[in-house]
Amino acid sequence: MAGAAHPDAMQPSRPGRTRTARPQRPPQFPFRGRYAAYTLFDITGVLYLLVGFVALRVVWALGNGAAAWHEVQRELTHPSYVAFHVIALISVVFVGVRFFRLFPKAQPPRIGPVKPPPQPVILGFLYAVWIGVAGLMTAILAGGIS
Repeated sequence: MAGAAHPDAMQPSRPGRTRTARPQRPPQFPFRGRYAAYTLFDITGVLYLLVGFVALRVVWALGNGAAAWHEVQRELTHPSYVAFHVIALISVVFVGVRFFRLFPKAQPPRIGPVKPPPQPVILGFLYAVWIGVAGLMTAILAGGIS
């Protein structure tokens, strides 16, 4: 087994010509300028974590019998849960729209011998699929399709 590394082992043999500036936060960080969208995008991750905990609680109640399941269903009708799920829906839409704006820019200039369709066509297709899947899931969860 090797011994501990020397504390100065990774230092350059001679100092550089310029000093490195100390790290500083930009003046607009975290909620102004271009940082606002990045910060909101990061906050959606916390919301998804909380939605996951709610889903685990619902599944746990489902496994504990009909009484526990009905109790959880009753609790989920509370206005705070409804508001939380509305906020979660808004965050999903925010992330989806952000993804759809990025997706056409990430496409290669050529896909084999074929050029990809124009950005509005790609965006229209993505939104159509998203709306279709959301409508289908809503119909299934509402009991319209079994």
